[in-house]
Amino acid sequence: MLLITGEDPALTEQVCDGLSQRGIAHSRVDAAHATAERGNLFQAALDARATAIAVIEPVPWRGATPPSPSAGLLAAALSATRAPGVTSLLVVTSRPDGDEGIRRIRRDGAPYIVLRPAPLFRVLPPGAARALGDRRVLIPPEVAEAFKDAIPVEALLAAIAKAVSGETPQGKIVDVAASPETSVLEVLARAGARPELARGLRSRIGRWFGQAIARVDGADLRIDGVAAGAGEAPQRTPAEAMAAAGP
Repeated sequence: MLLITGEDPALTEQVCDGLSQRGIAHSRVDAAHATAERGNLFQAALDARATAIAVIEPVPWRGATPPSPSAGLLAAALSATRAPGVTSLLVVTSRPDGDEGIRRIRRDGAPYIVLRPAPLFRVLPPGAARALGDRRVLIPPEVAEAFKDAIPVEALLAAIAKAVSGETPQGKIVDVAASPETSVLEVLARAGARPELARGLRSRIGRWFGQAIARVDGADLRIDGVAAGAGEAPQRTPAEAMAAAGP
């Protein structure tokens, strides 16, 4: 059983959804509960008979700087690795190599994997990539450029799934970097769409005729001209999720 907690409610929620879709058993613990004096993450690990602990620290979304991570949550996670049956720790973070938190993970003694993702983006509306089918999607060059150093959330989910399934060696810091496979064009092409770079007039004409066209929407790649996929629940933005989670 994987016990998961996180400081970014929106991302933690998406990670849990991704784990469920992959059939990976897990239980989520609210960050405030994880760091409480009583009933904390150590106790939750005992109660759940956890075998692994995962911590989702603040990581960058495209175009934004993440807040500083909490020393308290990492300390709680390291403490929870001492619970009977817990054999590994997974930390998703933006901490650099020289950070005190990274040094603490290394010297604590618990088997660990650290994932450091590039800035993240989502494809909106929810389910849009699947709903596109074989449709052409116009990608203005400035949109492709804006996302060239970012990765879709799904790329991070895949890295997390590899880590918790034992495919990633322990004792490693893995940078989940942008690559040609995580580009906007490749993400949409793998979903079955037909992305096409379209400059100036071509993209304006396409918009007039109701063609699907991509645009930058904060941290997200939004596809205009396509409805959300059937059965897809609206995804909350990071700010909405943090507000819902409360103080």
